[in-house]
Amino acid sequence: MLIKLLNCFTLLSLSLLVQAEQFQSPLTDTHWHVTETPLMCTLSQEIAGFGEAKFQRQSGSHLSLIFTTKYYPAAQNNVNFEIAEAPWQNVEQRLMMTAVPTDKGQMEFVLSGLLAKQALTQIQQGRFPTLRYHSQNIPEEISVLLSSVHLADSMPAFQQCLENLPSYSFDDINKLTVYFSSEKAALTSQAQQALTKLADYVKLDSSVKRITISSHTDNHGRRRLNGELSESRAIVIKNFLINDCQLPESFITTSSHLEWKPISSNKSISGRALNRRAEVEVFR
Repeated sequence: MLIKLLNCFTLLSLSLLVQAEQFQSPLTDTHWHVTETPLMCTLSQEIAGFGEAKFQRQSGSHLSLIFTTKYYPAAQNNVNFEIAEAPWQNVEQRLMMTAVPTDKGQMEFVLSGLLAKQALTQIQQGRFPTLRYHSQNIPEEISVLLSSVHLADSMPAFQQCLENLPSYSFDDINKLTVYFSSEKAALTSQAQQALTKLADYVKLDSSVKRITISSHTDNHGRRRLNGELSESRAIVIKNFLINDCQLPESFITTSSHLEWKPISSNKSISGRALNRRAEVEVFR
């Protein structure tokens, strides 16, 4: 009885695969392309008749596996990410990774994080990450295989690119608050480290257009002296970014607000410590 059930399951699997419209790069003509920028690494493969698939990682984010179609928008259903044995193994079994709901008309299908890393490991071992879903355009189920052929030629460059990516993203550095001691305008070592990290990212991201520095004081002390102190706090940050971090002066603007924009009550020691600050913001 068990043998009959297994035979039925095999026939069903074969039947489903026969009814599917299958896409993959020709085994004799598979090409991988590595694209590197200072903030992104991409390892891609064109899939004739379907579109492309790529492993991609941006600075400060997780690895993703992205299938993009030019011709077969999804029906409103699920898309299955699977792992198939290489076609020459003559094994029809597929390992199910996950099923993700799709929107009607969806053209891009993304697997992120740990599952994408597992897919990359599987393809390095000669297996084929696979996408399976229903399209609006044809009645047959669509099956897309990402070929492992010639992958070894491109993996060293891709892995080197991944190793060189910064561990932080624009969202990690675009807003920074620097705090100051009472009546002081000196940068702490912690503030210098944070500003250096910000500057290192800005040098890599060509989309950054400007940096603003807004300085503040608490309400203690004479207003005239606080005005000078507030301006000094902005200037010390600006000079550090220019002289120590080698950022262009044209990028940076400063403003001084004294005690007029507190973020906490000036009636307590802890509140005044929070108000003695400068806010550094990066804009694209």
